[in-house]
Amino acid sequence: MIGALIIALREGLEIALVVVIMLAYLRKSNQSAMNVYVFSGLVLAGITSLLIGGGIVAIWGSVEEVVLEIFEGVLVVIASLLLTTMIVWMKRKGKEISSDIEASIEGKLQTEGRWGLALLSFALVLREGVEIVLFTAALVIREGYQTYIGLTLGLVLAAGIGIGIYRGSLEIRFRTFFKWTSAFLILFAAGMLAYGIHELQEAGFLLIGPLEIWNINPPALPGGAVHPLHEDGFIGGLAKSLFGYNGNPSALEVASYLSYILVMGIYFFKKREKDSVPSVSKDLKDETPSKRL
Repeated sequence: MIGALIIALREGLEIALVVVIMLAYLRKSNQSAMNVYVFSGLVLAGITSLLIGGGIVAIWGSVEEVVLEIFEGVLVVIASLLLTTMIVWMKRKGKEISSDIEASIEGKLQTEGRWGLALLSFALVLREGVEIVLFTAALVIREGYQTYIGLTLGLVLAAGIGIGIYRGSLEIRFRTFFKWTSAFLILFAAGMLAYGIHELQEAGFLLIGPLEIWNINPPALPGGAVHPLHEDGFIGGLAKSLFGYNGNPSALEVASYLSYILVMGIYFFKKREKDSVPSVSKDLKDETPSKRL
């Protein structure tokens, strides 16, 4: 649930930033009457994302067990790769978000008018919405339906933060927020990748079978209770949810997990000349007093 909350908070905040930047530009250019088209695109993107999620659920419930294991494994691996592209994109392009969106708004208004603005809002939000759908599906496979609790809390919190930013009552240290959530997401994506490989091995989809290299899961306690450090126990389950902990992994799981962390860790913490940090329009900050969060 915690993993779902953090991912939903980050993805939801990216959606909030897109909407806030668009609304700030319209307010700055005295076109606030067109806000309704931004919200129209937002709502339509949300509905489309839900329909995509419904399609995944329909496929999920209609395939046979063996195919289902392969489907789940492939879905989790795709989600981990998508998470990777998000981390890399934010590292490289995050600082340009505000200027890119404002330039796109100006271009859409000049060439396509108000409906172009709605289409831009739809496209930008849909990208994040599809990511949320895929991540949620992957998390439900791993953690069950408690994922939806974390998802809901994260999105509600992100919406509240977005409203606070737009009204000028909050200002987020985006550099710190995206840095630490990206570091967490590297570990999280590594766990998802390893779990997806585990599912594909169990289904016999990979040529390399699930060769167990160790088993440190504590034995069952008297009465059938699960030890807290077991991967299904409280502490082990939390580590499994956040970092992909597995008490009895295969060699390929461990190799993929460590390789992913090594490659992404080197890339992420490599010093850049200028950090990429998304920002809300400076004009929005200047219009209203803000309080540092």
